[in-house]
Amino acid sequence: MTREKQSKVTNLVAKKAPLPLRERGGAKRRGEGSNGLPNCNGNPPTPTIPLTKVNSTGGREQVPNNSGTPQSLINDKGLFAYLLIGLFTFINHFTHLTHFKKAAFTLAEVLIALAVIGIVAVMTIPNLVQSYKKKEVETKLLKFYSMMNNAIRMAEVDYGPQNTWTDYYVDQDYDDNGNLLYDKGDKIDVIVKKYFAPYLKITGSKEFKEVSSPQKVYYLSDGSAFGFYLHANRELLFYVEDPERCVNKDNTANTCAYIFAFIPYTANVNRSLFKYNFSNGMQPNLYKWDGEKESLVSGCKDNYYGYCLELIRQNGWKIPENFPIKF
Repeated sequence: MTREKQSKVTNLVAKKAPLPLRERGGAKRRGEGSNGLPNCNGNPPTPTIPLTKVNSTGGREQVPNNSGTPQSLINDKGLFAYLLIGLFTFINHFTHLTHFKKAAFTLAEVLIALAVIGIVAVMTIPNLVQSYKKKEVETKLLKFYSMMNNAIRMAEVDYGPQNTWTDYYVDQDYDDNGNLLYDKGDKIDVIVKKYFAPYLKITGSKEFKEVSSPQKVYYLSDGSAFGFYLHANRELLFYVEDPERCVNKDNTANTCAYIFAFIPYTANVNRSLFKYNFSNGMQPNLYKWDGEKESLVSGCKDNYYGYCLELIRQNGWKIPENFPIKF
């Protein structure tokens, strides 16, 4: 082989042969072992892309950086390219994972949703209304009970103990055919003005005669009302609803009105029938009650006088869970 051919072969081999580690990576970096891998302290080497050319003898020499770009940035171009490609790959993958197609609801889906809402409303609204009405009745009853008994105590200061109020009781009368007369409105009004009105804020009154149980109603400043039957004044009604609607009902007891009794004076009244109401302030009307809890429950089921009201009072003015009357 001639010297010229040998020189060409040498140059060709030099071009294709891998560079030694020291020439390929330049100076040894901190944390790099002799084989170009991380050393034992765990710091990874930074890959470099040196600028080299083949010299006249077939070897390679590094080309100086005259571009003005820092050599560290030039050496890190390969790493930057890999990082950039990886970043775009991650973004593309994440975008595919999180991309959801936004679709409108179909008519069928809307109708199904409305049907479910309607079913839930039918199941829950009656219970909410019932709970609200119970709470309203409890609050009104306790307030009225406290207010009326407070008025009675104040009247006792002016007129003495209630069992000495001999003029309080308005007795019932009958016509020649034995029919009860509902003509005691004026007499009841005199008693109310003496023993109640000075200690209450009564804003007006009205008689309801053309009803099954004629009554005289007194309106209070807080919007509540109480009344008496027009035949006698031992029973006192408290209206938890609008009195004008209530008095037109056939049976008002324990539905829109609750029956109390106030019997301060015992004359002309059968004591055995009202033994829990005599001279005891205003209390639920316990006409003929035998003192047994079972009779209160059974009497409440029949809307009998103030038996339902007594169940509420004994329960701390809270309507019991097993209350016979449904709201």
